[in-house]
Amino acid sequence: MYRKYLSLLISACVLTACTGETTASVTSKTVPAEKITQIEAKVKKLYPDADTKLQHKIVDVAVESLESMVFIKGGTFMMGAFKAPCSPISTDRMDWSPDAKCNTDITNVKTGANFIHKVTLSNYSLANHETTYHGFDAFQRAHHRPVVDADMREKHDLSDDKFKNLTTPTKTWQEAKDYCLWLGELTDYPIDLPTEAQWEYAARNRGKHLYYATNNGYLERKGDQHLVDGRYVDYTKDEWNIGSSTDLNQIKLYPPNPLGLYDMSGNVMEWMNDWYSEDYYQHSPEIDPQGPSSGTKKAMRGVGLTTSRSSNAIVQEKYHLYYGFRCAVQQKTTINSTK
Repeated sequence: MYRKYLSLLISACVLTACTGETTASVTSKTVPAEKITQIEAKVKKLYPDADTKLQHKIVDVAVESLESMVFIKGGTFMMGAFKAPCSPISTDRMDWSPDAKCNTDITNVKTGANFIHKVTLSNYSLANHETTYHGFDAFQRAHHRPVVDADMREKHDLSDDKFKNLTTPTKTWQEAKDYCLWLGELTDYPIDLPTEAQWEYAARNRGKHLYYATNNGYLERKGDQHLVDGRYVDYTKDEWNIGSSTDLNQIKLYPPNPLGLYDMSGNVMEWMNDWYSEDYYQHSPEIDPQGPSSGTKKAMRGVGLTTSRSSNAIVQEKYHLYYGFRCAVQQKTTINSTK
């Protein structure tokens, strides 16, 4: 992240127009100063009663959301669970070949992921990380709602900084959707949740035959071993590209995939914009599929294979630690002119 904070005094002057100047309180190497000034004006207009600290945080979250967007050039690919080698030495280290014949996951038949179909996507942008407490806290406070785990955080006197780089839990699909739309309102860009097709295309580095969305297409998990010359060898720290159970929910700990997207394999499940249907692949349109027109569950992606499908009820009983999301910009041109 290429930003720096000016003093709170300067921030206060900007947000209250005490000097009449338009110097931005947050600077960025990818988001133009003019855009930041527009965001600050929008925040002041939408939340005039918010204190300076909260206004500043909302601006910070909005600017960072634009900085994090990775432009994905659209294209055509064959979506679905392509086959895998039948007897790999390790399912964590598989290379695709045209003669691969075995299923990658026993759930593929049930979820409909096995139905390979042609998809053509327009350009879009996708956040390089999952949404964190830092962003979701600002969203909740802006709308006068308690932050997630408010009682626990107050009881143990836990500062916001302790949660800043952790993925935010969710309780409903709608709050993930609303958060992305809120970023769109703040920035004047068409920000929303990604579609299943957009997520898979990006996870597979623009539709390539990659089983895992890591830097090299393999899972090299912290604490695991792999076979080298007939013996098992620990992965070195430099080789780790996915975490263990001790560092789940932390963003950007390990290298991104070739497009620059972090934690597409590992970390948490991510809400998609699509309604979920097991047979949707069988009648999906080729151009920019949006999912079924209705349903009872929403699609989810992430954690494991790039092609695996999952779903969940749109409302959970409580905030779920492993249900997160990331946002996308649904426009065909890049949003940051300096990128």
